[in-house]
Amino acid sequence: MARAVEAQALDVGYAAGSTVIAGLDLAIEAGTFLSILGPSGCGKSTFLRVVADLLEPLRGTIKVLGDDPHEVRQRRDVGFVFQDSTLLPWRTVRDNIRLPLAIGQSRLTRRIDDRTDELLDMMGIAPFALRYPHQLSGGQRQRVAIARALLGEPKLLLMDEPFGALDEITRDRLNDELLNLWRRSGATILFVTHSIAEAVYLGSRIIVLTANPGRIRKDVDLRPLKGDGNRCSREDPKIVAMMAEMRSALEAAS
Repeated sequence: MARAVEAQALDVGYAAGSTVIAGLDLAIEAGTFLSILGPSGCGKSTFLRVVADLLEPLRGTIKVLGDDPHEVRQRRDVGFVFQDSTLLPWRTVRDNIRLPLAIGQSRLTRRIDDRTDELLDMMGIAPFALRYPHQLSGGQRQRVAIARALLGEPKLLLMDEPFGALDEITRDRLNDELLNLWRRSGATILFVTHSIAEAVYLGSRIIVLTANPGRIRKDVDLRPLKGDGNRCSREDPKIVAMMAEMRSALEAAS
């Protein structure tokens, strides 16, 4: 199986003497939905930034889609969705989605087609195409952010607590929509969250990181607990038991 991300002896930090992640060895198969749990300060978001070529490692190696992260970023094969939707307030929904087409096109190493209408329909936000961010709910804004990240058909989607600020009902609905997108696209997703229930429900695999510095405390393949397409019920006793196991691992990691 091809690997979407492979890190070996990876050390990451922001300044001398402040190592956030130490000695990380992690291989992620293409097509995986990886949930990442851990206490604050364990390096969850930092790891995503290294994968996205937004931060250089201190030591060790990392390959993304079999290549150097910088080359992958140049091809825009990686999409990034943050907790804050980071929409431009003066641009409509349609224009926010199309933003990647207007930025750095001349430096891209592959062509990006305008799939705006397709993504508006896919994310259920076509009726809001001409609205501005302040006219949208939190869930609608996150749908726009996801659509923007998907515009270039990335092979790898990084999501840093994208639903953390939403109410539980909206969050559950977007969880299901995200799983449907993942099944259709075949992309690899790295999903950071503080919610144990969300991590177990979404992931085909889950890791728990310790803090000071970040290391892998637990690494579990969730596919045996779920049906085809990573389908499961939040009330399934096996899923509930796994949530309890992850809570114990997270408490130990803290």
